[in-house]
Amino acid sequence: MHNLKSFMKPQIGITTGDPAGVGPEISVRAALNPELMGTCGMVLFGDTAILRVQAESLGLPFDFEQISREELLGSGSLPARAVVDVPARQSEISPGRGSAAGGEAAAHNIEECVGACMKGRLDAMVTAPLNKKHLREAGYDFPGHTEFLANLAKVHDVAMAFLTDRLKLVLVTIHVPLRTAIEQITPSAVLGKIEITLREFRRLGLRCDRVAVAGMNPHAGEGGLLGRDEAERIEPAIVEARRRHPESRIDGPLPADTIFYRAVQGEFDVVLALFHDQGLGPIKLLGFGEAVNVTLGLPFVRTSVDHGTAYDIAGKGIARPESMFAAVRWAVRLARRR
Repeated sequence: MHNLKSFMKPQIGITTGDPAGVGPEISVRAALNPELMGTCGMVLFGDTAILRVQAESLGLPFDFEQISREELLGSGSLPARAVVDVPARQSEISPGRGSAAGGEAAAHNIEECVGACMKGRLDAMVTAPLNKKHLREAGYDFPGHTEFLANLAKVHDVAMAFLTDRLKLVLVTIHVPLRTAIEQITPSAVLGKIEITLREFRRLGLRCDRVAVAGMNPHAGEGGLLGRDEAERIEPAIVEARRRHPESRIDGPLPADTIFYRAVQGEFDVVLALFHDQGLGPIKLLGFGEAVNVTLGLPFVRTSVDHGTAYDIAGKGIARPESMFAAVRWAVRLARRR
């Protein structure tokens, strides 16, 4: 017998991000997008007054049922479109001007949404952008969403992935300076990310039979001519991963200047990039607004837009919502598969 929930629409939580950025705008647009409305239920997390003003400025109906935290975490059914009011310090927030108040508001939205996900009331969460500097100013000492979410979910083995239909990648290191990233690229770190990629991709119904691991140096070290990094930091992890997972083809270390092209051509299912910009440059060039950030290793599905708060255009009604639409679509897709 099939589980009844498998026939139901996933319930998606959307954290509306820094209220001084474009998060409220793109979140409201996504929740009211007719193409998305038939695929899932949505609950917005944010200051209701700010979201209402944003909707009115866009000429959109504020067509949401306001529910309390008790209703959200209770046992009753959730509305098709709802908002959980998470009050912000409105007097200290204005569009286009980042502040500790905006960082605090974004953090509170995340905390409320994660709580509902952890209780099983939501099948996935989609996050609008926050500003890392202002998050820290608000007293949250995390370099980004990924680390904050891992802390809230009380998990340590997480990884940042980016997905498009044409290219999928996972990062070994994320929000650290390049000098630190190089130090953190060790056989155990690389093996750990291969392991979480294989495990989580399968849980999410994503193909991962062919994994490609990027090299660190130009041309993957030229067989040792450019140093021992590949031989000492990467190859031992690949050898061990092959031993543990004979069912998967794990290639590498491969030159980073061709590995992404080969993946897009269909040679690999997923690329393991060693550091942030090694992976993010190619995928954003290929599909900016299409790529979706996914946190692997959480006990719930989390997707996010592939851009920042865009303070320069906040409040002007011109932010492009396509990345948020994509994040919702992927959240629905992954929640159903999981």
